[in-house]
Amino acid sequence: MRRYAKESNMHLGVQLYAFEKEHILNKPDYIFRHLAEMGYQAIEMPFMMDVHPYTKEYGLQYSALHTGPDALKDLPRLISHLQLNDCQNLCISGPLAWHDRSLGNFQKTCVFLNEQAALLKPEGIKIHYHNHDFEFKCAENKVSPFDILLEQLDPSLIQLCVDTGWLHMIGLDPVTFLKQYRDRISYAHLRDFLNGKSVALGQGSVDVASIVHELRENALLEWLVVEHEPEPAALEKLSVSRSYLKTKLLL
Repeated sequence: MRRYAKESNMHLGVQLYAFEKEHILNKPDYIFRHLAEMGYQAIEMPFMMDVHPYTKEYGLQYSALHTGPDALKDLPRLISHLQLNDCQNLCISGPLAWHDRSLGNFQKTCVFLNEQAALLKPEGIKIHYHNHDFEFKCAENKVSPFDILLEQLDPSLIQLCVDTGWLHMIGLDPVTFLKQYRDRISYAHLRDFLNGKSVALGQGSVDVASIVHELRENALLEWLVVEHEPEPAALEKLSVSRSYLKTKLLL
């Protein structure tokens, strides 16, 4: 097993997207307590909710709020939520008007995100763009939305939140991608898939070990977050993933 002597700034979190929204709202204490007991250090929220009482009680950090770019149209509400809950990060998914995935709309989205990120920076809030698969599908002139994002998002304001599972699902090599864009990546999602189905880490076809080894070489990376698709047995699957990371990858 490879060991890492250098100091790492990477913290391990979990995306609460794994749970149905109603379950989170109805049983937050139960969920946060069990995640902390498993050894997760942080939670990433898929919607705005006052989580400070639970993160404080169980020693968890609030790594990021995950939302769409349209949420940035109401900055005062967003800033208030993040500051009251001691969160400094936004993971933004997709373009404005989610279903419009034209290159023109991605260009418009980049302008908007750069503008909003500049306004959030004095508040100590960072934006990270989270990929799915559609950003890598070429449109006009063999240009993909990811090409637009890479070229037009201001790297001094917006970094990438790389979903390594989606990279694998579309046929890209996650490790090669993480090496190539290392200086743009400060946040990452760990996922595993088997025959197109979301599974616990170490139980699918994604080379999670090599991905983690590469991410540990990235001094810019602050957050490594485990993500699963929503399902009733979310806690059990997250426990299996946490055990895999601890026993197999010393994380």
